[in-house]
Amino acid sequence: MTTRDWRTLAPIPTPRDHLAAVALNGRVCAVAGRRLSLAANLGSLECYLPETDRWEQLADAPTPRGGVGAAAWDGRIYLVGGEQSTGTFKEVEIYDERTGSWSRGPDLPTPRHGLGVAAVGGTSGVPRGSILVLAGGPTPGGSQTAVCEALDVR
Repeated sequence: MTTRDWRTLAPIPTPRDHLAAVALNGRVCAVAGRRLSLAANLGSLECYLPETDRWEQLADAPTPRGGVGAAAWDGRIYLVGGEQSTGTFKEVEIYDERTGSWSRGPDLPTPRHGLGVAAVGGTSGVPRGSILVLAGGPTPGGSQTAVCEALDVR
């Protein structure tokens, strides 16, 4: 593939929207999302392997949700927030690629969906190994907040 050229890759096994994607040790992982409706949330975790142009199915996230955010740090995927028709999620769930399993992390102080999430390697004022959660919507549909929070995952 050359610079500025698009090409078609293998299709994702589970079509969806409102998902999160992270780069994890040479793979691109798609997690959660939904099928066209707040009532059709998914917990699917599928990772694309660029060397073979194929997808692998991993363990589903325990809480199906759309409008999620995610970040990868130290072999783990942090799945944060999200929404369903009855509200937004405070849950943080962590996939560990070493064990192939999910665990529960500390809840978000401010539940929300449509948020930005990033892992930070250490900058002024934010410790190395932090997951930053930026803005998002506190209620389902069209809402917004300016709240930003950080989770130290060291």
